[in-house]
Amino acid sequence: MSNINELLTSIILYCIISYILKLPHFYHGLLFTVIGSQISIILPENYRNSLIIYIPIIAFTIVYPIIMISLAIGFTSSIFISLLSKKGCKLLYPFTITTFTGPQNYLENDTKGDYAATTFLLVLAIIAVIFSMYGTVILNTINENDLSTYLDVDENTSGSGGYVQYININPAECLNKNITTTRTGNTTTTIITEYNSTK
Repeated sequence: MSNINELLTSIILYCIISYILKLPHFYHGLLFTVIGSQISIILPENYRNSLIIYIPIIAFTIVYPIIMISLAIGFTSSIFISLLSKKGCKLLYPFTITTFTGPQNYLENDTKGDYAATTFLLVLAIIAVIFSMYGTVILNTINENDLSTYLDVDENTSGSGGYVQYININPAECLNKNITTTRTGNTTTTIITEYNSTK
């Protein structure tokens, strides 16, 4: 399951980084991130998680920034998952053959812990993709900076109880405004006009 975990981790990392840095071309970046997470398959065994692979990635970043950043994120996810496995990884190969491992509770392939980690990463990846695509809209809805006025209209209309009408007004433009709400049948009309003071 390590390949799947690497793939899911790469999706999560890319979604977080692309959202923070506002990277363009989300779908293309996601595709190259997934490819980057599996790049270790074609590398010689000792180089699969070596930090030396970042040298060509950094060199090509000048020419192809979006592609290479995505590949780097994917490759980083494969290193992260390898550090959590019992096998570990040789981060500093060919300079040293020391194998680096993570905490003692290793994730063995095809164990309950491995399946639990895959399920957790799958749910997290789905949430990360949704948030990356619609996060700005969600946050703007929650943290609306506009001045909101809530008007209760005719509680005796229809058997379901009262109606609430939401009016969003930009505070910079709300000076000297009259708000008039009228209800005719099933239609509510709100009119915002310039305030005229009559003395």
